[in-house]
Amino acid sequence: MPDLDNRLARSRTALLDEIEQPPLADVRRRARRIRRRRSTAAGATVLALLAVIGIGARPWQHDSTPDITATRPPAIAPVYQGGGIKITGLSPDPVLSLDGAIADVEFTDPQHGVAAAGCDKECPPLASTADGGVHWQEVAQSPSGAGLTDVIAFPGGRWLLRGTDLYWASADATRWHIVTPPTQTSRASIGKGELPQAEQPAGRVIVVSPDRGPLGPLAHQPGLAVRWVAPAPAGDGAWWVGGLDGAAPAVAVSHDSGRTWKKTTLPEPATATDTVAVSTLGSEVYAVARNEAGEVLGIYHSTDGRGFAATYLPASTGGQETPTRFTGDPVPLLDGRLLLVRPLGTPSSWWVSEDAGATFTPVAGLPAVGSIRRTYAGYVAYRLFDDTWAAFSTDGADWQKLQVY
Repeated sequence: MPDLDNRLARSRTALLDEIEQPPLADVRRRARRIRRRRSTAAGATVLALLAVIGIGARPWQHDSTPDITATRPPAIAPVYQGGGIKITGLSPDPVLSLDGAIADVEFTDPQHGVAAAGCDKECPPLASTADGGVHWQEVAQSPSGAGLTDVIAFPGGRWLLRGTDLYWASADATRWHIVTPPTQTSRASIGKGELPQAEQPAGRVIVVSPDRGPLGPLAHQPGLAVRWVAPAPAGDGAWWVGGLDGAAPAVAVSHDSGRTWKKTTLPEPATATDTVAVSTLGSEVYAVARNEAGEVLGIYHSTDGRGFAATYLPASTGGQETPTRFTGDPVPLLDGRLLLVRPLGTPSSWWVSEDAGATFTPVAGLPAVGSIRRTYAGYVAYRLFDDTWAAFSTDGADWQKLQVY
């Protein structure tokens, strides 16, 4: 079987290499054209919206819970645009209340998602959507008991919820059952439908199953103290992890489902690194090192996933605007820019870089946001409008405000 697994892995890699993909340069040219069209149309769109919904109906940087009734006349959803980024607001459809602030939203594909409210003991019911976040329904058979700590989205629409000392599994996000993880054993690879996770404080990669929970550590580890694991594979099927090589930030990648790893140690910032997050787009890779407080210490860029260059380190900014207060995961945009967010930022929460993270400029015209986190099928923005709203995007440029609160 190991020989068969290796042959299958090599065959998969060869097949991916043979599939002709659109050149990234062509994709970026189209993305830049879309951004220019949006910038040109933004002013006209705003005036049209104000004429429809009324100038005083919804302040630009604030969004309150809508008072929606069955007799409310039809209206269009507000749209917020700036710098090629678009956020579609609430529609007249009902908004579901979670009975608690949104703590975790995950999407297993662009349509199917689960939202959970923060809780310590008895948790409010979960919410689920099957249309990208426009319509939500309360999950009747939601898990109960100790507080939930993590919602994990798996490929194929499967789900796992991790509590303080319990796990629940679901094949469709509507019916959940408690699962008892097996005795952990060494795993040769990440199996089909399974995900890697970071095990703390051990700093190693373990394999997690959607219907059995954690199975055990990989037999071959990345060679660093793992602090972060990608929630989804890159476009080429590779798995990325980030952490520490001694005291230095480091990343590692596996192209064969965790059987082998290639580690890269990154230039060390002046301040101690706590974790490293990675984002990929095509052949490009970004790594962001942070300290224990979550502040950005360094940004690193690779055009091929092999060699990394430090594009931002505190000593090399030359007085430019520094991204140290930025939070959440980095978001590479199709037009070649890098997006990071600054909570309660002035003049904006949304900042973009056109030089691979060396310098950033704010994007005007967008609502405040607290952080962005990568999920299996895209990105989730939390604390939208400086409140408990959230939004979802598959590419970081087009966002749908989630009709759950």
